[in-house]
Amino acid sequence: MLKKILTTTVLGVSALGAMAANAATPGLYVTGQLGYVNNNMKLRTHDLLPNNDISASSLGGRVAVGYQFNQNFALETGYFRAAQKKVTLVSGSVKSPVIGNVTLDQNAIDLLAKGTLSINSALNLYGKLGVAYLTTDFNTDSGDKRFDPIIQNFAKRKFAPEAAVGVSYDITPNVSLDTSWTHIHTLGKNQPGNINFIALGLGYNFG
Repeated sequence: MLKKILTTTVLGVSALGAMAANAATPGLYVTGQLGYVNNNMKLRTHDLLPNNDISASSLGGRVAVGYQFNQNFALETGYFRAAQKKVTLVSGSVKSPVIGNVTLDQNAIDLLAKGTLSINSALNLYGKLGVAYLTTDFNTDSGDKRFDPIIQNFAKRKFAPEAAVGVSYDITPNVSLDTSWTHIHTLGKNQPGNINFIALGLGYNFG
């Protein structure tokens, strides 16, 4: 009986040791993510310009640097950028149906707190919460004045709450893969659309 207890204890301690070995090590880390972005944005063109949807999914990426304080808590700051999106606006006029092209550029700098829950020695669930400073730029290729009320309705710069949930897998104690969903929720007057970012990532912990 004593032998069984000792064996069970040794195995339990070994398992805990393995989990601790692969748990997030305190220290500096970097991460990069690549995936698809949808900004849920339609240009405010009413009935004059029907093809106003500029929310189609596009590629996007984020790079970040952070500090892991312990197994469960980290702080990180990152830079997010979505690929350019372009639509050709068409009016109801027979003489001048095409007004021109509108190009959208969006990027953000964020600051996030990250909480991690270890499922086993390699698999982790995490959540992030913080704030993003979102920049929304529109460019046109014509001087048509009908563009003005369309693109001036959006705030060019905006602070917005940001949240993310994800799953990571530790390939080694220093290298991890992850998949995540990030949401930037714009608020207030003249806000652009809410951003959803689904991505795969690769991280390296220097600890």
